[in-house]
Amino acid sequence: MWGTPPTFTPYPKLGLGAGFTLPLSNKTAENEHAAVQLPNPGATMAKLEDEFKGQAVVEHDNEPPAYDEKAAVGEVKEINAASVALAAATAEQQVNWWSPNMIKLYGIMAIGYLVSTMNGFDSSLMGAINAMPPYQETFGLSSAGSTTGIVFMIYQVGQICSFPFCGMIADGWGRRWCIFIGCFIVLIGTAIQAPAQHLGQFVAGRFVLGFGASLASAAGPAYVVELAHPSARGTMAGLYNNFWWLGNILAGWTTYGSNHHIKTSWAWRIPTVVQAAMPGVVMIFIMFFPESPRWLISKDRAEEALAILAKYHGDGDVNSPVVQLQYREIIEDHHSTTDENPWWQMKELFNTKARRYRLFMVIAMAFIGQWSGNNVVSYFMPEMFKQAGITDDNTQLLLNAINPIFSMIAAIWGATLLDKLGRRFMMLAGLAGSLASYIMLTAFTAESANHKNLSYGVIVSIYVFGICFAWGFTPLQTLYAVECLENRTRAKGSGLSFLFLNVAIMINTYGISVGMEKIAWKLYLVYIAWICIEMAIIYFFFVETAGKTLEELKSIFEAPNPRKESTKKTKVAVDEAGNVVNVGTTTSGI
Repeated sequence: MWGTPPTFTPYPKLGLGAGFTLPLSNKTAENEHAAVQLPNPGATMAKLEDEFKGQAVVEHDNEPPAYDEKAAVGEVKEINAASVALAAATAEQQVNWWSPNMIKLYGIMAIGYLVSTMNGFDSSLMGAINAMPPYQETFGLSSAGSTTGIVFMIYQVGQICSFPFCGMIADGWGRRWCIFIGCFIVLIGTAIQAPAQHLGQFVAGRFVLGFGASLASAAGPAYVVELAHPSARGTMAGLYNNFWWLGNILAGWTTYGSNHHIKTSWAWRIPTVVQAAMPGVVMIFIMFFPESPRWLISKDRAEEALAILAKYHGDGDVNSPVVQLQYREIIEDHHSTTDENPWWQMKELFNTKARRYRLFMVIAMAFIGQWSGNNVVSYFMPEMFKQAGITDDNTQLLLNAINPIFSMIAAIWGATLLDKLGRRFMMLAGLAGSLASYIMLTAFTAESANHKNLSYGVIVSIYVFGICFAWGFTPLQTLYAVECLENRTRAKGSGLSFLFLNVAIMINTYGISVGMEKIAWKLYLVYIAWICIEMAIIYFFFVETAGKTLEELKSIFEAPNPRKESTKKTKVAVDEAGNVVNVGTTTSGI
């Protein structure tokens, strides 16, 4: 450990609590990402104690210090804050979103986002090549049926089999190594799948692809969330899953172009080779980037963690209120659990009431995120068009390629609203639009055999569904589960999330393939009923995570009613100097 660290009274205006211990050193952080000089602990503590001597200190985020409103500097504005401490910290030091260090953080995030393209690419790839005659002729398959369902779901089987290794690598070796290894395995899977002449080799390649993609995807969301600036975590981390659509778009247009110009087996082989592109880019860059500060602290590398937080969240200022707030909370969270955390130990995911509630959020999000009708559209869109009377394979693939463009635009827009509208509202609104779309889709498809013009209604319904679901749910599919997990269980919890997510997809893809063949459009009625159930579950049980640091969510999950506790907001009056001059009433949202 760090020995006996000095104690001091922290910034009173942040309401962080007295007597907190900081393991600081007078050495410069020996880390390639550290562009800051760590403070001398003795001088820093003495300075802070002198500066705040005699000022009252209160417990963190419970009863913030009372300021004299008459002494306010300049204009006083009132905000509704989920976290008083975070609101005060960001008000005291405004974030420069276009500083050089922040731009570097955007670049790091962008490479992290590319991890999400792997699953998006595969979903569009398989739906598209499944409609190609050369693919069907190579392996003797039809566009629907039991064997087709097995070929689709073997990717999920590979992802499920990787689960035991996700926590071991991400917690033991770090988030970056887990991402790197996962991407490397995806490249191996591509090398097996692309030249396949027999169905067995193709299926084996898909299994390896799924195994590697799951490893990378278990660490990717955790890496992005843990590096994101707390004031914009919803947008910065929410964009991660939006890049699922980038993979979808890349696969859609690659398959459309290859099918349009090539009539041999290379029509489907070329897109499978392109599947290695994004993982290759991630592999090139990821090891040059900083590690997650929360993972570093879990390995007793606090100096490196503080330097990274200061560089990317405080613009190089180690004493930035936002940096200090996060750092203290992470350290406090780490010190609150001193027991060992072996990668194979899963009981800490459910050994308390609060952790069981967290786990319920993770599992529920995995199933809701896949059983809302989106898998039907992702994997079987060409087949949906075929059942609506659109039989030309080029037309099917063109419509399949255009759809994700609208969905990605909607998803990016949704990500920018996550911190403004909140997670719960976005989910409920997105599902409400999805429900309306499925009702229209069912009605149009049922009558399209008798009225050919209704096929246009089918196209519109599918596109509207994609826009609504992408706007409200795509940014949250990975972000929300990762937010709900504790720092020490985030990697293995993310792996568990992907385990359940892939169980949901596996059941879905096999069931959809058989259902499309046996009952056709009547399958859509199942999703209409299920979406209604999902909305009820979200409204009554899902917690609101917006506007809080990851560590502050601990008190919410420990409350008697986490959902109700999470929707509370406190009116905070802040002056132009960043001082909290008044704390008003606390109210609950939806």
